[in-house]
Formats: sequence, structure tokens, C-alpha cells
Amino acid sequence: MKRNDKRRMRQENACPGGILFAVRPGQTLTAIAGLFSVTLEEIREANPGLDPARLSVGQIICIPGVADRVCRRGRLRMVRHGETLFLIAREEGIPLSTLIEANSFLPDPTLVFPGEQICIPLVVTTACCLVLKPGAQVSNGNFRGVALIEPTVNGGRVTISAVGLPSPTAFGNFDTYLGSLVFREIERLIQLGRVAVNQQPAVWTGARTVDVPPLGANLVVVFPFNSQTEERGPDVLRGLVINCQNG
Repeated sequence: MKRNDKRRMRQENACPGGILFAVRPGQTLTAIAGLFSVTLEEIREANPGLDPARLSVGQIICIPGVADRVCRRGRLRMVRHGETLFLIAREEGIPLSTLIEANSFLPDPTLVFPGEQICIPLVVTTACCLVLKPGAQVSNGNFRGVALIEPTVNGGRVTISAVGLPSPTAFGNFDTYLGSLVFREIERLIQLGRVAVNQQPAVWTGARTVDVPPLGANLVVVFPFNSQTEERGPDVLRGLVINCQNG
């Protein structure tokens, strides 16, 4: 094992459950704590000997207990000398915009430092099928669904099919079903229509090409909807894109 690899492993092991972060120009320890919503005491405990009054630009510190929060459904990767997010995105085979979105905790995405860690989001790169299961708010849901996810250059195409759904009125004052691809605050709705109205069990299906990359953190959901009032009902079907299966 090379010396640099051993040093990198020591650094990563020194911050279990956390993330290694480089101090930016003008940053204080208080500002860094606020950025990650942790306390000064937690940072000090994770970094013995750290002097808050003598921080230097590029200095690597451990932000404890935030790895799952800042890199949910992804993996941490250490930045190497000479790398930028552009180069890392190209190496990982993901859109730069996707990488920037997954690392929204970075104050300036054009500035990364060797030795710190960034989040590499899990991205669907080939067509796959996602099983949709009844949502937690729905009891005795005797229905099922599947979403076909086909990645494109700038996003993906999502086709949803649900079998056995009752009439939307079973959940309240609703007249149709919608599907949705959700990533953080971004949502793209998919209109569903019933196939062969007299057919039983009922089949609802719909498709849409979306501009949201199919990240592993995404949810696909189906819910009843009132097309007049735009009232939304509970998620009757849902699935995490990370569970999408090939073949």
C-alpha cells in the first residue's frame, strides 16, 4: 500500500461517522459548526488539540456524526491534490450539477481542498425497475406498483404502473392519482390514467421525462389527488430509487 493511501486511511478512520472538512478563507469554528448544525463542543471533542483561534485555510478538521445526514444514499470520497468537482464528476461519470447538488454543504463548489471529503451520490446509470410498496399511511393496502426508470443525459424517463388501486374516492375527496419523483425540495409530477376503465383489478399508468437526475436519494410515490382543488392525499405507493433493480 502506498504511503499516501495509508495516510488517507488514517485520516478517514480518525473521523468515524463524520466527515473531513477543510477550513475556508475567513471561516471561524463557530461558522463551521453552524454550517453543519453541530456544537463547538462536539467539534472540539472530535479534534483534540484544535485551537479555534489558529485555524488555517485548508486545515482538515473532523465534523462528527454528520456523514449520514450530509451524504444520505451516497458514499464519501476524499479529494486528491489537483482535483476539482468538475474533474471528480467526470471521473465518477455523473453530471457536475448532480455532484454540486449532493454537496450543498460546500460554501463554494468551485473550491475544494485535498484531504477533505465530498459526497458521491448514488446514480442510476442503466434502465431498472423499482417495486413500489404501500405507504406507511395506508393500512391493508392490497395493491402494488412498479416504476421503470430510464436515465437520460440530463435526467431520466419514469414510467409508473400501479395495479389494484381502489377508486381515488376511497381516500377522500379525490378524483385521480398522480405519481411523483422526489429529490429533496425538488418534485416532478407524473399524471396517471386508468387503463381500460372496466378492467379489474384496476391499472393506473403514466410516464414523464424529467430533468431531475435519478439519484439514489430519490423517492417515487403515488398518491390520490383532487384535480380541482389540487388537494393531495397520502402516499399509497412509494419506493426508493436506490432499490431499483436491473433485469
